[in-house]
Amino acid sequence: MTQIIDGKKLAQQVRDNVRQNIKENELSLGLAVILIGEDPASTLYVKLKRKAAEKAGINFHLYKLPVNITEQEVLDAIKFLNQDEQVTGILVQLPLPKHLDQNKIIQTINPQKDVDGFHPDNINNFLSGQTNFIPGLARGIELLIKEVTPDLTDKKLCILANSDTFTETLEKYFTNQGCLTTHCHLNEPDWIEKTKQADILIVAVGKPLLIKADNIKKGAIVIDVGTNRLTDHTIVGDVDYDDVIDQCTAITPVPGGVGPMTIAMLLDNCVKLAQK
Repeated sequence: MTQIIDGKKLAQQVRDNVRQNIKENELSLGLAVILIGEDPASTLYVKLKRKAAEKAGINFHLYKLPVNITEQEVLDAIKFLNQDEQVTGILVQLPLPKHLDQNKIIQTINPQKDVDGFHPDNINNFLSGQTNFIPGLARGIELLIKEVTPDLTDKKLCILANSDTFTETLEKYFTNQGCLTTHCHLNEPDWIEKTKQADILIVAVGKPLLIKADNIKKGAIVIDVGTNRLTDHTIVGDVDYDDVIDQCTAITPVPGGVGPMTIAMLLDNCVKLAQK
């Protein structure tokens, strides 16, 4: 019987540990989130982050900016938060409106307050082994996988994703865990051949219900990072859950899988930044 990996339950355990850590060490943490525009998915995600942060004992500061804001105004807001001693962590909710340069905006965040771990300095330090600060998404995915198989040694792991930064970070992290890692993009003609060989498949392409049963290896563990809203407002992943359920050993549902863990690890990183 296929195991449904319960991201909500695991995330609750992480949040409980964060709350206990904050209380025992009498930490005063402030998380500033910049939300630009009215994207429904982003608005919902920020709402969930706020709820989780406040329950954990983290002061949450929302900076909601209009969709037509200039890039310089966004940069000025980040520079202000970099100097604010009450703010220990900064997050810019993605995706951004198309007229804004995402890389430039992320690079403006003080690396010491970059809770997502997306700043180039933090990514480079992680890839070169100069820091133990792990991007929250990578750590969250690891914990989800280890609910099924604690030992990742020699497991064939494939990452199907659009983002090179996301791919590179995960490849480095899971190679260090002993996995035999590879990656692929949808524009590669042989991507299905790669996904079908994977013991563990991680999918993050933003294409609803893309992955079918005949795209994966029998008995694979499937981690669905995608979150897509259909025209009827149903939330689905990049994996066709109903189609693959009998083909895989374990799978993360959408919603209720990677999403809650991403938020929980964000809070965990808030604590880690404050204790560095």
